[in-house]
This record gives sequence, structure tokens and C-alpha cells, in this order.
Amino acid sequence: MLKKYASIIIDITNEAVDRPFYYFIPLNLNNQISIGTKVLVPFGNSNNLKEGFVISILNEDEVLFDKEKIKEINNIAKNKISINDILLKMAIYMSKEYLCPLNLCLKTVLQVKRTIRKNIRQIDISKYYEENTDTSLNKKHILNEEQNKCKNDILLDINKEKFSYNLLYGITGSGKTEVYMSIINEVIKMNKKVIILIPEISLTYQTVIRLSKRFIGKVAIIHSKMSEGEKFIQYEKCINNEIDILVGPRSAIFAPFENLGLIIIDEEHDRSYISETSPRYNTIDLAEFRAKSQNATLLLGSATPSLKTYTRALNGEISIHKLTKRASNQSQLAKTYVVDLRDEFKNKNKSPFSKILNNLILEKLEKKEQIILFMNRRGYSNLINCRSCGHTIKCPHCSVALTVHKNSLLKCHYCGYEIKEPLFCPECKSPHIGTFGMGTEKLETYVKKNYPKARVLRMDADTTQKKGSLDKIIEKFRNKEADILIGTQMIVKGHDFPNVSLVGIMAADMSLYIPDYKSSELTFQLITQCSGRSGRSIEGDVVIQTYDPDHYAIEYASNQDYEKFYQCEIEFRKMLNYPPFIYLLSIEISCLDESYLNIFIKNIKAYLIKNIKDVDIFGPSNANIYKIKDVYRKMIYIKGKNKEELKIIRNDLNSYIKSKNDKSYIKCNFNIE
Repeated sequence: MLKKYASIIIDITNEAVDRPFYYFIPLNLNNQISIGTKVLVPFGNSNNLKEGFVISILNEDEVLFDKEKIKEINNIAKNKISINDILLKMAIYMSKEYLCPLNLCLKTVLQVKRTIRKNIRQIDISKYYEENTDTSLNKKHILNEEQNKCKNDILLDINKEKFSYNLLYGITGSGKTEVYMSIINEVIKMNKKVIILIPEISLTYQTVIRLSKRFIGKVAIIHSKMSEGEKFIQYEKCINNEIDILVGPRSAIFAPFENLGLIIIDEEHDRSYISETSPRYNTIDLAEFRAKSQNATLLLGSATPSLKTYTRALNGEISIHKLTKRASNQSQLAKTYVVDLRDEFKNKNKSPFSKILNNLILEKLEKKEQIILFMNRRGYSNLINCRSCGHTIKCPHCSVALTVHKNSLLKCHYCGYEIKEPLFCPECKSPHIGTFGMGTEKLETYVKKNYPKARVLRMDADTTQKKGSLDKIIEKFRNKEADILIGTQMIVKGHDFPNVSLVGIMAADMSLYIPDYKSSELTFQLITQCSGRSGRSIEGDVVIQTYDPDHYAIEYASNQDYEKFYQCEIEFRKMLNYPPFIYLLSIEISCLDESYLNIFIKNIKAYLIKNIKDVDIFGPSNANIYKIKDVYRKMIYIKGKNKEELKIIRNDLNSYIKSKNDKSYIKCNFNIE
């Protein structure tokens, strides 16, 4: 029998060992080791046992170096999930696409830590839905004409069992989820598996309720609030074919399904599908790669598709299916009021509630209907400022103002630094210091004071830190145990609360002026999605409070008119030469030493000017938040017409930075969009 050898990536996050090492496969393990198997191998001079992933298997005649020096695999790593060929290919793709160490990509794909305790608490899916499921078993799920057409058109592609790419674009409340479930039902009949991606953990509760009622015993969930042991059990269910559907945020794209038929990405426009930690992957790109690899169908869904996705659909790269009306005959788009806060100020209204919003809150409370108030900033106030000298108290580790919380605490939401609120200005010693702006915590105080009989819940990053707290808040509000729900973005993404008849958007233009070319798109999406929570089962109202009522993002969002917004925004992008008309390479250079960073980035700019042509180079400039956790960050942007050429520039620049970064002072992140 020919001897066999394995090419193995060692499970150490270190670029110095981010390459394959070769090991002999002992005869007793020959039939147990394949691509993706996790093994134990002696490593380094000390021969300590390390875990590693098998990425290829070679015959003896394929090994071209001294076989006498090759060490032997010790054993297979126990109690581990082996990645299959598809997931291994995804890790390799991620490593090349996002310039990330392959070992780190493998860890991301695998998703399960080294040691798994025995007797792990089982995740009981039944807690997500009522015990009385007989109605759901017998209920006929009837689609309206539009829904049925979308379902049948998408199934035509699925039945071909080849890769297909689809967008389900439907206004809020148009019944996209019911279309998903009808399609899933057919996919399961074909003995295929389904991955459903959602943008927020907060949506898990609602999504799992609906799926578990329809597909009893066939659904598993995974998300970041679960323990590693809980995740392990869910992944085992996937491997053992115990379930057909896995639901979760972006990490669910790595579900170990071999017979994958469908990937659904709900609310595809959401930024949470882009990882902000290494590897900084785009989930939609990975989903496209995976669906192509497994001849599966990729289905994106949104009421406010990203401009990138909608442009690809208009260009014929993605099949588009439209839902133009709400699914229920009893459901109509809410009546919308746009309030100019400048007029409120002129009329001496210093309350956070405009006159119309206040009147509607009182009316809905009287009717026992529910209210959502959206404020896209947590905390009590957004900064504390000295009225004498103008000094703003900032975080010493991050270039942001400290946010004021209750109990006189000032906190940094980036690094966690906190201090007690000072009685005197630390700069000029004046006692005239005070808070400015408002967050969800302060809004909650106002609500309780102005509407003392109302039962109030708040849902933001501060109130959902404890495990299970998020589900409890949603369950209470859904069960009408509260009248008013105050929250940040997590309350507006896809939730369906039937008794909500009023949504108040407290500061609609808050995201309009962030230094990002996508700021108008983000604002339109937030307002539209937020407005869509009202009037889903009963008549509803929406109040949009703004200082810029004439901005096209606010104007078209108030009418939920995506097409008109798209036309306006796409002209803006074309005029200023932004994506999707060009590709944009963002280069973030960071360092603990500010002076060293300034010198280094000037050298990078000089190198780029000398070595690349036919592209536009901008910067260096400070990042939107210049300092986070004592790390300074600067940016260089490159615009180009060809994505592959920008990748070449990126790869070349990465090699140049490594050659000059001998002491590893500098960290570098790249992004192409």
C-alpha cells in the first residue's frame, strides 16, 4: 500500500505559520482522515501536540522533499466537527478574497471551540412557540396572487438544481416571510437543506416562532449569544441530518449542510452582514460563492434593497420578484406625518415630542394600542459640554465624546471606559457644565414622566446584555405587557407586532450627516423599515421628526417609495463617481504610535503614486473615528473601474507593507466595494 501524506494548516493564529505543513498519515488512520479532518500533530522543536486542519492528501510519489524528516500525525482530534470540502473551499476563498490568514478563516468556518463540555444544556426550540400547535398543523397557508407568482417563479429556478440568484423585493408587510416558507416547504420535499440568515439576534425569536410552527422538529438556531456547547449541539444536528433548516445571523452561512438547496438572506441590505472583525467578510458574497459551489439557490429579500443589489437586478445579474402591496387586506401603509422640528422650536415646544406625536401617543394609549419610539442612540445624553469654555469631555482612549448614562456615569461605547460625571469643567473649572442631545435612556425618562400610566420597555445594547433578556423584552411587548417600546435599530428590523398602531421616529436625520457616501441610503432604509412596523394589522400612523424635511431620503421614505429614492440616489452616485459606477478600495492603517503612523502612511501614499496608474487616490485622512482603544487610524481610498485590478493593487500593497513593517507596529485592513 502506498504511503499517504497530509498537507495541514496548524491551528495557531500567526502569519509566520500560515502555510501548510506536511505529515505522514499512519496506516491505522488512513481510512479516517480526509480533507477537512481536524487532527493532532507534533509541532515545532518541542513536538508539542497541536491541532490542525487537513487541506489536502498526497500519495508518496507526490511528495518532493525528504520524507525522512516528515513527522507523523498523532491522532484525530476528538469531539470535533470536521469541515467538508465545501467549507474548506469557503475558507480558502475567504483567505484570498479578504487577505486573512487561512488558519483564522478555518476557525471562522468551523465556529466551534476546542473543548466541549459533556452534558451541555439542550436548546429547546419549543420555547419559541406556543404549545398549542395543532392550528398550525392544519392551517392552509394561502398566498395571494403576487406572492404565488413570486413563489412559482423562484421554484422554477430551484427545480433546475443549478445555481440561481434571486431578489424578493416587497414593501413592508407584503408577506415575504410567507413566500420564504412556501418555497422552503418545496425545497425540503426535494430532500434539500435550507440556511436562513437574519441580520439581528433580536429577529431570531420571531423567525423561529413562525418556522417552528410550520416545520415542527426540523429547525435549529445558532447565534453569538449561545455558548460554544450549545452551538456544537446545533452543528451536530446539521451534520447528522436531524434538521432541515438552520436559522441565525451571518455565522449561519457556515452550516455544515452537504445537501444544501437554498440560502435565504432576509433584510439583505443590513450592514450587519459585513463582519467588522477579521476576517472582514461580506456574508452575501460568501453566500453567492457557496450557492455556486453546491448548485443551490440564493434568495435575497428586502423592502429596501441595497443599491448594489438593486442595480445588479436591473442589469440582469439577479432575477427580481416584486411584492407591491401588503399581504393582508386589513393591512395598509400607515399614514405618515413629517414634522419640521425647527417649527416646533419656533412655537416654543422644548419637549422631545412634537405636538402631533404627543396627541397620537395619548390617542393610542386610550385605545389600548401599542407604540414604538425609535431613537438611534443609546444612553441618556450624547455628550457633556462646558457652557463657559466649550470643552467636551471625551474618552482618553477613543476620539469620541463620552455618553451620559443614568447614575451620573459617563461611558465610552467603543472601549468601555467610564468615569463619574464631574461637577466642574476639567478644562476651566467652571461649574456650568451640562448635557446635550438625547439617547434611549433619557427618552425613557421623558416618556415615563409625560405618560405615567404607560407601561414602558426599552430595547438597546444596554438592556439586552444578559442572556435571554432580548427575547424577554420582545415576548413581553408581543404579549401586550407593555404599551410603549423604546429602542435603537434592533427594534425596526423586520419585527411584526400586530397591535402597533404608532411609530415615532424621534430624530430621523441623525444618520444623514455621518461621513459616509451611503448616509442617504442608510437613512432611507432606517425610516422605511421603522415606518413599516406600524399598521400591519390595524390602522397605523407614523411621525417622522426631522430638521431636514426636504431631503429626498426623508421625503421618499415617508411615502415608502423605493424606486424614486433609487433614481435620485443613483444619480448622486453617478455624479460623484461612487459605487456602483466604480469600485472603491479602502485602506485602513492603524498604529498605537501616532507619529510613526503619520510617517508610515506618507510612505504608503508615495509608493502608490509611484507604482500605480489609471486610478484615483485620495488621502491619507483620519478615519471617521480617529482613535479607538488607544489605536490611531488613518485611511487611503482608491477608486478604479476594474475590481480585479484593485485586488492586484491591494495584494501588492499588502506585500509592501509587510516588508516595511518589520516590528509589526502597523495593522492594515482592506475593503473593496
